[in-house]
Amino acid sequence: MRRHERKRVESDLRRDVLRQTERGRKEYWQTLRTSTAQASLFSLLESTLSLDGEVIECGVYRGRSALRIAHILRESAPHKTFFACDSFEGFPEDQVGRVDVGWLRFLSRIRRKFRSCADTPSRLNDVFQTYDVRAQIVKGYFSETLPQFSNKKFCFIHLDCDIYSSYKECLESLYDNLVPGGVVVFDDYKSPKWPGAEKAVNEFFTARNEEPTLCQDRVSPAWYVRKPTNAQTRAA
Repeated sequence: MRRHERKRVESDLRRDVLRQTERGRKEYWQTLRTSTAQASLFSLLESTLSLDGEVIECGVYRGRSALRIAHILRESAPHKTFFACDSFEGFPEDQVGRVDVGWLRFLSRIRRKFRSCADTPSRLNDVFQTYDVRAQIVKGYFSETLPQFSNKKFCFIHLDCDIYSSYKECLESLYDNLVPGGVVVFDDYKSPKWPGAEKAVNEFFTARNEEPTLCQDRVSPAWYVRKPTNAQTRAA
């Protein structure tokens, strides 16, 4: 296990200990509230909560952003359901290509990333149950799991799936289900580590005469697209 992965696991273990007491559970919930106030990702989420539709994240890893999304929904829109989608086994190796290789990165290593999260679904479910969050863990590769949402509407989509094929698959499967005024956020857009993400996003939205915008209303910025209210007109 690499150093940064070991640190994530250690953080999860500290959270588990904290939640063993009532005081610790309150303290942990407060840390989530504090951290959401720092990132534009969450202000964008908050801007969509008055709209119809649910919330979905594709690319969960160990659940850092998922837990913060869950906090906001529990506090501000407890009637909405949050879907957290990931294989929790890393990438499908045959879907990682040269387009995904950033500067000083190696294809063989990229294909082996994010495999140390088999325990994430149970850990997230424990938190969701503790704080009574309406959430579902959706385990599996996107090609297997996203078709189940073909008739589901979303107000907010968070994509943190790193590679070209996953971004393309998620956008093609979910964007039409985003309600007008809804937002899709791209965690890896403009990231030198994940050049395939930017390529997939640009290809998808160029065909729709839309383009990503950088939100900087909080300390940590976020690239996003807000679906036009006249989406059919612009797409034409």
